[in-house]
Parts: sequence; C-alpha cells; structure tokens
Amino acid sequence: MALHDPDLMNLLLAYSASHRARLLQQPEPATRIALWVRDIFSNLRHALDDPSKIVSDSSLAAAIMLASLEIISPKAFGVEVPWQQHLDVARQMIAARGGAKSMRDSSAGSYFLLRWFAYLDVLGRLIGGHQGLPSITMSAIVYDTDENDYQIDCMLGFTSRCVSILAKIADLATLCATERLEEDHKVRPEWEPTEEIRQQAEQLIEDLDNARTSTLIQHCPHLQSSEEATYQWDNREMAATNEAFHWAGLVHLHRRVLSKASTDVDVQTAVREIVSLLYKVRKGSSAEACLLFPMFTAGCDAQDKKQKALIMDRMKGIEDFGMSQVSLLLSPLIQ
Repeated sequence: MALHDPDLMNLLLAYSASHRARLLQQPEPATRIALWVRDIFSNLRHALDDPSKIVSDSSLAAAIMLASLEIISPKAFGVEVPWQQHLDVARQMIAARGGAKSMRDSSAGSYFLLRWFAYLDVLGRLIGGHQGLPSITMSAIVYDTDENDYQIDCMLGFTSRCVSILAKIADLATLCATERLEEDHKVRPEWEPTEEIRQQAEQLIEDLDNARTSTLIQHCPHLQSSEEATYQWDNREMAATNEAFHWAGLVHLHRRVLSKASTDVDVQTAVREIVSLLYKVRKGSSAEACLLFPMFTAGCDAQDKKQKALIMDRMKGIEDFGMSQVSLLLSPLIQ
C-alpha cells in the first residue's frame, strides 16, 4: 500500500524514524518527521468529506498508524492530537465501509487493518479513560464479527472471540463510569451496578471462562519455525498471552463494572493467574510486548510486593522496544 500512496509512505518513514530513534536512545529527527507528515492530516479529512466515497485501505492505514504512534510515542509529530481522535477517524472509516463483516470478507489487507484497529481500540477504551469515547451503537457496528472464531491471532495475541468479549466489557465499563466516577475521576464508594448491568457482567464472566478454556482454540497458522524447540516456545507463549487477556478482562469486569474492591478474592485470583503466566513468556520476546495490557491491569491491583516487582521488571524491559509510554504506565504501580 505504501508503495502506491505517498502519504502512507511518508507516514511509514516518520513512524520508523521515531521508533528507531527511541530504540537507539537518540533524539527524534523532529524537523524531518514534520516535513514527512505535513499533508497527512488534511488529506485524511478530505477522505471523510464525501459520505458516498468508499474510504481506501491507505487512508484507513494512515489513521490507524497515527493513533498507534501517538500511543507509543506521544507528540512525536510535535502536534498535540490525542490518539483517541485519530482512532475515532479510523472508526468512522470502518463504519462507512460497512463494519467488520464487510471488511473481513473484502481483502487480506482490509482484514489486517481491522485487526490492528481492534487491538488499539478495545485496549485503549479499557485502559485509556472514557472521555470522548464512541457510543455503544458505533461499537456494535465495528465489532459485528464472527464470535465463533477461536483461532489465536499472532498480531493481537488473543482470539477474535476474546476481542468481541473485551469490546462488550469496554462498553459496560464506559456505561458504568458515568455514574461510578465523580468529576475528578474518583470512585463513588456507595455506587453499585443495577441488576441489569450485573446480569450482563455475570454473562460476560461466563463467556470469558468458556472462551479461555475452549477446546476449539487453535494457534495462528502463521506460526512456524525450523527449530522444534523454538516452535514449542512460540506455541506456549501464544497460549499464555491469549489466556492472560481473558484474565485481564475479568479484572476489569470485577473492578469497574461490579465495583469489587481490589482485595476481593475474584480480583486477586485473576491477578495471580496473570502473574503466573508471565513465567511462560520469555523476557525480550515479541510475546512479552503484547502483554503490556494484562501486565498493567494486574499491576494496578496487585497486593503482593513480589508480584508488583516482577510486573515492574517486565514492563521496564518493554521500554527497550522503544515504547516511551511505559514510564507513564509505571507510576500507578509504584504508588
């Protein structure tokens, strides 16, 4: 796509330059990056101006890459545009193209972009606050997918079934946040979910458990290695990553929807399971980079000092991948 689209190629160059600079612990080439991306924002707006126009994969890829880079390296372009705004543009594009089902069947490139968007959107909504989030109706359009897909996606680290459940958890957490949180984002101690919300949460707990233990789970077909030992490690890490995301979803349900205390046995059981799964993932592996969300989720509610120390050590290692936002995520774990 980038070879046929100058804007996408420029954004790819900017993305690569920023990421490499952080890997080498060098200043980012800000002037060059600004030159590469100077026309991208206006061109994306033009792509949405005509409702009857089918948005191209290149435009969608640009919007997703802008959101991804803003999450990994805030203000990399010298422009303070929240990642939620870039992601909302991508969401509008997906809706304009008929949602997930339509894109999934159209081409391999479209499906790849859909998976990339789903990873950023669902985890961003679970971990990044509730301001400016899409309506549940919009979420339903975007995640109208096959809920019987139990194949672990090597890009996401978990199954499509898990994606759909996490999206519903994010919707419930968003719905509850309006009454559960005060204006200063502090939790109202007297708040309790309605019976309807509680029933939905209990159903999602059952869905998570069934999805996590399903015998239908399959490893990604892209997984292959000439060395048997490496292949077995990759299989083990992929299974552990998928399981960790299910436990992380459970923590969010218990804490943010059912309003349970951090010390609650259900919360601590999920935290303990996530921590135990870290031992099945090699330090510095690509699977470890996918575990940022489960690790942060467990770290925020971990009560044991050894658990917190382990999580902090693994998260600090992810900074070596050039993810500058990790330092910001560590602050809640230190407190």
